[in-house]
Amino acid sequence: MTPGMIRTRWLAMTAGSLMLAACNNSAPVTEGTATEDGSGASTADTAASASAAPAPAPVNCDRFSDNLTQRDWAVVYYGMTGLAPPREQWADEALVSIDRSLGAEEAWKRANAQVDAQWTAMKDTRCITLRTGADPGEYDAGLGGIPFGAFAPDAYFPVGENTTPVSLTFRNAGAARVWKMTPDRADALRADSWWSSASLIIRARLVAARPSGNGGAIEAEIVSFDLEPPEYSRAARETFTVSP
Repeated sequence: MTPGMIRTRWLAMTAGSLMLAACNNSAPVTEGTATEDGSGASTADTAASASAAPAPAPVNCDRFSDNLTQRDWAVVYYGMTGLAPPREQWADEALVSIDRSLGAEEAWKRANAQVDAQWTAMKDTRCITLRTGADPGEYDAGLGGIPFGAFAPDAYFPVGENTTPVSLTFRNAGAARVWKMTPDRADALRADSWWSSASLIIRARLVAARPSGNGGAIEAEIVSFDLEPPEYSRAARETFTVSP
């Protein structure tokens, strides 16, 4: 039996259950405020499929998944939209790490098992942690504080992979954008060597997903975030809670 015949037989057995799982774990698709990735418009058929996704119950996050891989984000995107993932391509990629001495059929089964395991583990993930640079700006008297570039109105985060480019945006970024403070405190912070290297640890709930260009866009709401100085600094971490 050739690898192609094995692949065809395995897909026939597993495609039905995978599609059912994807459809049963879909989330609403809205035009919202997610930033387009600039790679072109989505097809009418894809957009129509995504728009049919039912609205889920609100998510209350008490735990946040951290260190998602690019493939994890792709799985989350397909899990939210209910669209069919490129499962065969994922299995083909997984074959690279499988011991071929096991035989073609066994290697293909194990590659599919890896895809199944990651799909099951990540498809329903809706509470995430994202780590990024804070990119603090100059003190803005009109805003009454220092704005974080990471929460600028046009900011988005490319989190997906080449197979499925996915961008993440925050609906309530405006509520998190400015760290309110006096001009004197802002001057003191800016004089410290760690300030420009500060990082953000953002905890957010994922609320919507839709096709965008040749990939997808996920929208999230920030729950809270930490402003974290670099390791060499003695400055304390600051924690902020954000309204939806």
